[in-house]
Amino acid sequence: MHGLIISEEVSERIKKADGVLAFLTPRDAMVSGKYTTHQWVRDELVTAINHRIPSVEIREKTVDTQGGIVGDRQRIDFDLDNKAKLLVELVKMLSRWRRNLKSRRLFLMPRDIVQDARRFINSENLKCTYQFMTGSKESEIYKAKPFKYGQGLCVDIYNVPSEDSLVEVTITGPQFEWSSDYESVQFLSINLQKI
Repeated sequence: MHGLIISEEVSERIKKADGVLAFLTPRDAMVSGKYTTHQWVRDELVTAINHRIPSVEIREKTVDTQGGIVGDRQRIDFDLDNKAKLLVELVKMLSRWRRNLKSRRLFLMPRDIVQDARRFINSENLKCTYQFMTGSKESEIYKAKPFKYGQGLCVDIYNVPSEDSLVEVTITGPQFEWSSDYESVQFLSINLQKI
């Protein structure tokens, strides 16, 4: 960050991050026997939360609970004398994050959809959503942004529950709507029908 304004650059890097792990470690002793922590780390965590970046507070057990916007979120507590337990918790959490952060790219078929949707690609008028089905249980509905790819359109989907899940994609514009049936998340393309 040589020559850059550190607070601005840190904020920009957080906004581009896949996730934030905020380690709150002891800093200054308090009368209560607890410790304060680094304000920078708390600010970085709040920045991640405000920009909806996946984030988790990892707080050493002697650090004071200071409340605020991060006060009621699930966190990982740890003991400096038992770092092995912390590493196990981090591995579990990161494996869940990896599944949710890694995207799947779907090519939208048939090519007729390109004629309807492509001119609205950078417009608020084009909406794209997707939903998973695992077993007989449907997930919440997620938003996506289609993008031009070669002569067609693609969409990146996230939060894939499992490899045997199905996905349904819907695209709506000013005077059209295309929707797929549920298809395997393992397919590289998804077929939509005009409604």
